[in-house]
Amino acid sequence: MTVIKTDCRHFRGDRPCAPHKATGVDCANCSEHYDPVQKRLLITKLAAMGDVLRTTSLLPAIHRRWPGAQLTWVTAPESEPLLQRNPLIDRVIPFRGSLPLELQSERFDVVLNPDAALDSCALAQSARSGTRVGFSFDSRGAPVPLNPGAQAWYEMGLSDTAKRDNRRTYQSMMADVLELEWRREPPSLHLTERQTARGRELRGRHAPDGDGCIVGLNTGAGGRWTYKRWTEQGYLELVAALGKLGHRVFLLGGPEERQRNARLLAASNGAAIDTGCDNSIPEFAGIVGACDVVVTGDTLAMHVAIARGVPTVVLFGPTSLHEIDVFERGQRLAAEGMDCLCCYLPDCDVRPTCMDQLSTQRVLDAVLSCMALPTTGR
Repeated sequence: MTVIKTDCRHFRGDRPCAPHKATGVDCANCSEHYDPVQKRLLITKLAAMGDVLRTTSLLPAIHRRWPGAQLTWVTAPESEPLLQRNPLIDRVIPFRGSLPLELQSERFDVVLNPDAALDSCALAQSARSGTRVGFSFDSRGAPVPLNPGAQAWYEMGLSDTAKRDNRRTYQSMMADVLELEWRREPPSLHLTERQTARGRELRGRHAPDGDGCIVGLNTGAGGRWTYKRWTEQGYLELVAALGKLGHRVFLLGGPEERQRNARLLAASNGAAIDTGCDNSIPEFAGIVGACDVVVTGDTLAMHVAIARGVPTVVLFGPTSLHEIDVFERGQRLAAEGMDCLCCYLPDCDVRPTCMDQLSTQRVLDAVLSCMALPTTGR
């Protein structure tokens, strides 16, 4: 009878495994590639995209706790590209509003849910497993922490005051939620050569002369919090200052930044390049990785830059500076002397605003300081 090792990490069932395709080896005589799965783990972390990406910091700790584990991650479809090709994830399943068929028939040794959101808790509760860590539902269908380490994050999610008083990073608190040993490992984002090609092409075509650097300016910050986004005047002045010093600016953004970036480009006197506002998420990440420094608000571009190893200057207003770890590759800036920072309000009537009080000179100084830091994005 033919030997089939269904417990191997590389086993696919409906197609040849990767080692067989690469070398022709069969199960019966495979010892070099045979990797028996010790535990089957499920992570239910759907959104937001930046949160999904920064949660990848926990992957090494997960594998330290469960050596030889096979890891399945269920996430929102838009976040799937952020997890693909990660060598610490065996399978990524997009969640489209109903329980994926795979989860209806499979059993997991442990379900890890770091999120108290209703959809994540529903998935964690529905998955077939005897052990759940993080969050799930109580008997009334309310999200609740399952273990003591999840209590602090749970309470922060219900209180803006607790969020404002917090001084710990997201990843260190998530390690507590999932009962992991935290060693402060950065997030990871893995791209193909094709996905980084546009970034390399832009850098090759627009690289400044001499010792000039490429500085990416991510000019938007989504629509949830008005003052997560720095002022247009600030960006105009920063582009001009960088241009005078011989640096090149890459304007970064999505569809919402199209008009703003067009205005910045028109006023840049040739110092700025519009990298486009309709790039796919992997292409956008490739362009971010082509920069020497990135300036951004607390948004997806920040998480991408950190994950790609690009020195990052992050501008904070209504959200928490302390939750963000730049892993010694950047600086975190916020207005000085304002007691209303980290308010988590979608809008406010305080004038001047927290973003008005971030001066161009202060941001420029941070950018110039970050130019001395190494980048691993390329």
